[in-house]
Amino acid sequence: MLRPIFRVGIQSLHSLSGRVRPLAGHGNHAIVRHGAVQEVPPPDLWEGYAENPADYLAGGRADMAAMLSVLESHGAAPGRTVLDLGCAAGRMIRHFPAGKESELWGADISGPHILWAQHNLPAIDFVTTSTAPHLPFADGHFDLVYCGSVFTHIADLADAWLLEIRRILRPGGHAYLTLHDRESYRELLASRERDAFRHRVETFERRHGIADQDWSMFFFGSDPASQVFYERDYITGKWARWMDVVGYAPQVHDYQSAIILRKRA
Repeated sequence: MLRPIFRVGIQSLHSLSGRVRPLAGHGNHAIVRHGAVQEVPPPDLWEGYAENPADYLAGGRADMAAMLSVLESHGAAPGRTVLDLGCAAGRMIRHFPAGKESELWGADISGPHILWAQHNLPAIDFVTTSTAPHLPFADGHFDLVYCGSVFTHIADLADAWLLEIRRILRPGGHAYLTLHDRESYRELLASRERDAFRHRVETFERRHGIADQDWSMFFFGSDPASQVFYERDYITGKWARWMDVVGYAPQVHDYQSAIILRKRA
């Protein structure tokens, strides 16, 4: 039996509506101009993953290699049709070892990221979506759907998003989802780095002191900027109701772990 969820914070109902990061930003217009293809997006589209262009490319390549290694070790072939859900500007999907028959997609709620990717990574298809758990793809379309640091920011609709991913996977297809877990939380607290995220984690711990408590899930912040943490047995047991849990790989996406799921036939 699953234990009750330990939850901090109450969100108002209006915060659950589908949202996007619009092209116009905080204004009411946007101008899309022709330009030369760029290898690396501008720094404001790096999402904190790098401090320079070389690190941006190397980080995406390393995270892709780590995912493919985990999938291989669990007998989960990536297949031909692949979706990077929460792709930002294509940091990972650009490094997927595509073949002639591959169909690669990236989806994200950020219009500016998707616009850059559409112009500069033309071999891959990209589409802007919203925070509502709906994707513009047919049932059973993909062999693999992966989310790098996406379910770490979905507090209220995580289960609905998992079921939407299951819908667009073919029977036997796989999902690779990275998560914050108890080990992630402890590592963040012990880290000597002092960026804004780690400061928020430390502040939360000082207020609630849950590092050594018995909990199943907690979060702070509001979607899509929430920070969500799961206890491993809780989330694997919960999601095993709807998909087969193929494996669990601790801390393979920086300090995040990954759960590998398979759609039942």
